[in-house]
Formats: sequence, C-alpha cells, structure tokens
Amino acid sequence: MSTAPVGVGFVGAGNVLPAYLQVLDRLVPRGFAREGPICARQRETWPDLLQRRPESQLVAEAREVVESDVEVVVVLTPPSSHAELARLVLEHGKHVVVEKPFAETRAEGEALAALAAERGLHLLAAPFVQLSPTFRALWTVVSDGDIGHVHSARGLYGNAGSHWTTWYHSGGPGSLAEAGIYNLKSLTALLGPVTEVHAAEALAVRARQAGGVEIGAPDPDVSHVMLRHRGGALSSVVSSQAVQRYRRPALELYGTEGTANLLGDDWDPRGFEVWRNATGSWEEREPIEPTWLWADGLREAVAAVREARAPLASLEHDLHLLDVVEAARVSVAERAVAPVTSSFPPLDLRYESPLGLEHLHDHTRPADEQ
Repeated sequence: MSTAPVGVGFVGAGNVLPAYLQVLDRLVPRGFAREGPICARQRETWPDLLQRRPESQLVAEAREVVESDVEVVVVLTPPSSHAELARLVLEHGKHVVVEKPFAETRAEGEALAALAAERGLHLLAAPFVQLSPTFRALWTVVSDGDIGHVHSARGLYGNAGSHWTTWYHSGGPGSLAEAGIYNLKSLTALLGPVTEVHAAEALAVRARQAGGVEIGAPDPDVSHVMLRHRGGALSSVVSSQAVQRYRRPALELYGTEGTANLLGDDWDPRGFEVWRNATGSWEEREPIEPTWLWADGLREAVAAVREARAPLASLEHDLHLLDVVEAARVSVAERAVAPVTSSFPPLDLRYESPLGLEHLHDHTRPADEQ
C-alpha cells in the first residue's frame, strides 16, 4: 500500500466539477490525494473558478493535465468527447475516471477497455451507484433471496432539463443514456444482464433555451423502456428531461416472497425498505453512509491506486449498458423488440455493515471519519 498522496487532475470545469472537488476535499486532508491541474478551456470562466477556489491550477488544454505529474485524471467534458479524452489519458499512463457515457459505441468502449488492460491502468466509468454502501446492502438482501425470486422491477429518474448547455437537448446521448443510465446500471447489477429491450420515446417540450441559444427542434426528452433480464425478471425504466418533480422510490423490486424499495434516488440513496412475507412487516433501513456522493468513483480510483488493488467496478458491465442503450435506439426506430446478446460476469457487491455504525453521531461526516 502506497502512503504518498495520489495526484488528481481534471479535464472539464462544468457544473459537475464541484461535486468531484467535494470528494477530493475529503481525501486531501487525510493525505490520500492531492489536487492537480484543472482544464477549463473557456478562459472567460477562470475568474469565477479562481474566486471560488483561489489556489487552483487552471490550464486551457487537456494535454497539460495528462502531461502533469498526476496519477488519476477525471474526465468531465460533454459526452461526445469522453472516449477521445479517456484514450488520451490512458496513452499517457494515467488512470482515468470518466463521466457517463464513457463511450458512444460498443467498439469505442472495447478499445478503451483493451488499452487500459494493456497498460495495467484503471478505467472507472460513471454511474457509480454500485459503490454506495446503501445500494450494496440492498444488493445483499436481494442476492440472499430475502424477498424470493424477483420477477418485476421499476425505476424512474428525470429532471426538468438543462438551461446551461445545448448538447443536453440537441445531439446529446438522450434521456436514457444521460439520466436513465443510473437505473439501468442499478437494475442490471441487481437482476443481471438484459436480453431484450422494448423502448419508446416522445418529445414533451418542443422549444427550449439553453446557454442563451434557442433550440427549435430538440431531441426527444421522454423515454420508456421495458427490459427482459436473463434470469427471467422484467423491469421498466422511465427517464426524462421534462420531469419537474417526483416523489417515489428510486427502485421498486417485487419478489415471490416480498418487496424491496430503494428510497431517494439510486445516485442519492436515502435508505431502503423491505417487506418479507415471513415476518409480515416492513423493515426500514437508514442510509449506511448519508454523506455518500454520486461522484464516488474518484474516491474508489484513489483507493485502488493507493492499495494496489482492482476497483469495485466491472467494465464488462459498463460495455453491456452501451449495448442496452443501443438496443433501445434500435427498438425506438423499428418499433419492435431489440435483442441484446452481450453479458457480464456476476457481480460481487456483498456488504456487511461494519461494527460501530450504531454509534454514528455526526451525519455530516462519513463513518470512517468519525
């Protein structure tokens, strides 16, 4: 295990950067990490960034980050550039954490996975829902058969759209790959690979403004997808960039002997509840680590580097998700069920709650900082 702080640099300084810096700021004081350069290509944003974070080292080109002395680079640019930048990072011998989707096609994703394996480097792709202790505890309950065989599941995630960037509504990955991907990763982690996809899309908001630009013909902003999993379960995902508010569990899992609901969102879990026929009652569990952040892929990457171990992530799983998204596009275009032939090995997300959680008294700090 290395005791030296892991250098972390960033490519992209948009609206998700503060969340990743928040994760970094938990690691730096403990000597686990140090901050490297931040690439913000639009120099007009520099004064605001420096006002909020005066000691940041800002650069204008991604190459300046990957050629620095950092070990991990986080890619936070618009989706169309993810694969190109992830390749640049890997070619410079750095580990990479990349926002969703990490590639636009299966071929792009496979090439990145092969390059990372060849260089002995970590490639972590968002979403990072499988890293949440609360989600892992739910996974353990389901995997142990506490609610019997799960036959049906539902997921929903959406927002009202973007007012700061045009790619979100024009030429972007769409609501399924941008928002529903959280539910896709969660449901496949819980229920296994997908074999069939039946999808439909619609346009709810026909004129939008984003970044001061009028988008006259935006992409579809509503997606409904039904999935058949290899283990026999059916699941559905509703994702949208036109949902104003919602109040329902992130995930609903219905089994032959009970029910389990993940509360909050799968990227922001607020605990879960389980009904078991054997007990005839609901059991509600508090979130195991209330301060867990959806940008936790950075913490996992730093820990994997320091501890010389593989991260708790499966690139085969992420590649399978690319196939599911592509199958959904085919299903929409052909108005038919689209098959998915890829798979991924069974995941091991088992979580045993550490001793001492009953004495957790400061919910603003993670359990390992008490």
